[in-house]
Amino acid sequence: MAASIDCTDLDMRICNERIRELIGTTDRIEIFNASHIDGLCGGLRSGKALIHGDVGDYFGILNAGAELVVTGSSGRFLGDGMTAGRIEVGSDVGDGAAVYCYGGVIRIRGSAGDFLGTMNKGATIIVEGDIGNNAGTYMVGGDIVVLGDAGKALGDYMIRGAIYIAGSYSDLGNNAKLEKLRSSDLDKLDTILAVEGLNISPRAFQKIIPATFRPFYSEKTQMQEGGGVR
Repeated sequence: MAASIDCTDLDMRICNERIRELIGTTDRIEIFNASHIDGLCGGLRSGKALIHGDVGDYFGILNAGAELVVTGSSGRFLGDGMTAGRIEVGSDVGDGAAVYCYGGVIRIRGSAGDFLGTMNKGATIIVEGDIGNNAGTYMVGGDIVVLGDAGKALGDYMIRGAIYIAGSYSDLGNNAKLEKLRSSDLDKLDTILAVEGLNISPRAFQKIIPATFRPFYSEKTQMQEGGGVR
């Protein structure tokens, strides 16, 4: 059984209060006319919501377990700070999507703007279209999977984690390098693509990783610590 909310005359606070009231009382919440609301579905820990149409900035921030589906597009900072759950957007998203995420899955069926997955710490981020500049900046964990092309400075100053891209990119950022796909990468990609229903071979991707785990240390300091420059 599903319940519905028409957000036409509601602000963010009232709409989010109604969503929280309905969680646990219904299988799914359907939300309409919410394109003017920033911060919709913020901080949810459970529940399922289907949002018809577009959403504003900061959709699903701090999501901690809810399953959220948007049929249209999203503004900036989609899923900022998410720790668990799933967010899926049917079209394009703005700059800063999936930044500071600790876990969960964010799937974008369209394209994403600049700074996708900045400071990603553990989330799996999947983009079917293209991404802008500076994706994966300062990421310290998790995976970014891109089926399209990327802009400039891909993986700039990344420290951990991996970026898999099937298309082309303008250039790599500081401390980012290409690495040959390993069997563990192929297995991981095969699982992700199968779960998401994406018909593309894992071997179509290139893998980008950090050149060193300590990009802000000098080469001399790393050698003194005995680890060498990786």
